[in-house]
Order: sequence, then C-alpha cells, then structure tokens
Amino acid sequence: MFERIREKLEILADAAKYDVSCSSSGSNRKNHNKGIGDAEGTGICHTYTEDGRCVSLLKILLTNHCIYDCAFCVSRRSNDIKRAAFTVDEVVELTMNFYRRNYIEGLFLSSGIFKDGDYTMERLLRIVKKLRVDEKFNGYIHLKTIPGASPELLHEAGLYADRMSINLEMPTEVGLKLLAPEKSHEDVKKPLDQIQKSIVQYKDEKALIKSTPKFVPAGQSTQMVIGATPESDKRSCIPLMLSTKIFL
Repeated sequence: MFERIREKLEILADAAKYDVSCSSSGSNRKNHNKGIGDAEGTGICHTYTEDGRCVSLLKILLTNHCIYDCAFCVSRRSNDIKRAAFTVDEVVELTMNFYRRNYIEGLFLSSGIFKDGDYTMERLLRIVKKLRVDEKFNGYIHLKTIPGASPELLHEAGLYADRMSINLEMPTEVGLKLLAPEKSHEDVKKPLDQIQKSIVQYKDEKALIKSTPKFVPAGQSTQMVIGATPESDKRSCIPLMLSTKIFL
C-alpha cells in the first residue's frame, strides 16, 4: 500500500511542478544516507503569505489524466506519460500525515480533467470539505478550480479554500484556439468573475454581520503562458495583477 501511494505521489507531484502559481524552493538535495529530511520528490513547495512568511505546501494533482489535448501541458491526453490518480481519501490522509509530521503547513491541489468539469470539481470539493469539516484542518489551502464546473460547486469550494485560481492559459482567444482548441476563454472568465464578485459580497456582509463565513480570504489568481504565440500579454482580457506568467 505504501509503495503504491509513494509512486502516485512521485507522478502527481512531478506533474504539479509546472503550475507556478506558488513558488518552489528550487532545491534538489536528496536523502542518500537515511538522514533526516528530503528536499526532492516529496511534492513539497513553498509560497509566501501576505506578511512575508514562507509557508510549505504539499503540491500535487488529484490526477494527471485529462480529456484535453493542450499543446503546452505535460498532462495532455496525447502525451505518452505514466498516469495516476489519487482517491479523495488518499489526498486527505497524505495532507494530514504530512502536516502532523511538520513537513507542510498547507495544501496546493490541482487536477487534470477526467470525464468533465463537474465530475473533477466535485472530487476536489470533497477533499477540501473533508479536510475542513471532518479533520478540522485549519492550514492553508490553495485550490485550482476546473473550467466548466458549475457555479454551485465553485461557490461551495470557496467556503473551504483560502485561495482559488483558474488558468486563463493564453492572453487571447485566438492564441488559446491555436494551442488548446477545445478550450474557451469564456469558460475561465465566468468563474473568475463569479469568485471575484463573491469575495466582494462576503467582505461587505462581514462588515455588517460578524458571523458571515469567510470566502476565499487570500483571493484568487490566474496563470498565462507568454511567448508560445505571437501576441503580447498586454492584449489579455484579464488584468495582469491577477496573473502568474510563464514565459516560453
């Protein structure tokens, strides 16, 4: 059982490293002599809080199976790579075990899309809900949302995640259709707008009603690939203050 989980962790942590919405330590120090700690291959990365603290996160994909064939993505369906998928309980158990051992302070969770947006998003929601409600986990959670998922699922997920993000992928619709013809900017802009409006709404309500729950208190972000197509990021329909840019 342990070896099977470890193999999944190696595959899905490696696949998650291409998402730069949180930074990495950049270290590759291995544990060769059965000493203490290991800076490589564990799926641990680092990000920074608003007050400048460095926070360690378990950074993984739920799965690297994907129905899309985006040219810029290592998990595209046509790529000949080893595939794996965690169950909901496996992600919860990994997160809690890593946290109890003081390896991490939070979770960065993304996923390839299998079946459809709602099917995948529902599993991501179950993970964060189980962590918060069943395990009483109060660490940091950054959740990548899934294009095409229903507004209801996104809204509920926002009540459990500290930060949410959904990738715009390319600066323009023309560039997106060139490298990811099955995707649409509209599928990204709608949830970005929904989450932003909900953040403002919950903040306004919190000022009047103290018992109002938090909604994505650390905000949201998006991510774009720059340089794969001729257009400039200045033509993006999303303000760059929300964006992480990957240059090719």
